[in-house]
Amino acid sequence: MEDARSRTAKVGVTTPKGPFELHVDANVDVDKSATPWLPALSVVAMRLHSDLIFSDPVDALALSNLPHAQRILRDWYPRRYSSVRVEADEVAGSDAGSQRGVGCFFSGGVDSFHSAIAASERITHLIFVHGFDIKLSDVELAAKAEAGARNAAVALGKTLVVVRTNLRQLSDKARCLWGTDYHGAALATVAHSLSDHIHTALIPSSFQEADLHPWGTHPDLDPLWSSSAVRLEHYGTSLTRTEKIAFLARNDVAMDNLRVCWKNRDGKFNCGRCEKCVRTMVSLRAADGASRTLPHRVTPEAVNRLSLSGTGTLFALENLNALREARVRDLELETALEHAIRRGRTRDKVLGGITRRWLGMTKG
Repeated sequence: MEDARSRTAKVGVTTPKGPFELHVDANVDVDKSATPWLPALSVVAMRLHSDLIFSDPVDALALSNLPHAQRILRDWYPRRYSSVRVEADEVAGSDAGSQRGVGCFFSGGVDSFHSAIAASERITHLIFVHGFDIKLSDVELAAKAEAGARNAAVALGKTLVVVRTNLRQLSDKARCLWGTDYHGAALATVAHSLSDHIHTALIPSSFQEADLHPWGTHPDLDPLWSSSAVRLEHYGTSLTRTEKIAFLARNDVAMDNLRVCWKNRDGKFNCGRCEKCVRTMVSLRAADGASRTLPHRVTPEAVNRLSLSGTGTLFALENLNALREARVRDLELETALEHAIRRGRTRDKVLGGITRRWLGMTKG
């Protein structure tokens, strides 16, 4: 790897599953040292039960944090992850300059919009990544999502950093589960690649403090991906998802650009029919808000079609509580949501043990 900075960083990886070339591309200069690759590659090595050997030096603080991060992942998922040896020469961190700012990862969803607005006084950069929730091959949808992120960045007075990376392709190949274990490490690798521009990166929380559980981003895990150049911070555990949406419902920038969909049917920004779209619409109904990127009305029929499980059931319970506390009640919507939650709880009870074994959360 070269010491020079450019807008593309690449690294060749040799794994038991064969060779792979990783890349991080950005609209700004990126760090081409070995340090940014440590979080993403260490989790893959743990999953493959293989030692990780770097040919170039790695930041000393990042290396000293790594055993603690490995221990958390191993304790969470003992059947799938094991501690591995990481071999690299240590290099002391250097001051990359006093003009660096604070970045916030920004997909345009509820959690990232809340973080971007609530911590606006601190944040200087919004970081949009193509290749995580949007496939690299889906150029059209990525362009729409990037345009929404750019509109939000301009309106909020922030610099938009656009990143393209194939990190998820490696994690999928290694059978690292994106949501439960890997996406925090991938975000950390992107953050470190931007070390010329930011000294801190906020990772928006998916869950409030009372509902925290093993997940790819977590307040116990995220800071352990820090280096001497970039600090990772888990942000936003004080509010539930519905409370965040109520907060955003009074913000025109969020309501004009909110992107929550995970189905993206027919290439739509928000399909208006998938679980995340419907749950968001229910929360907006409870908050008496309306997003220009989602249908304004959510029907009991749409809610009744929900197939909830796991965290979806948890978020739906938050929806139900918000509906019951709303200024104008909608009893039909509440009843439909109660039925969907009841089905979800039954499904969770039946599948809970199977899911825990599949996730590798038990040793038996």
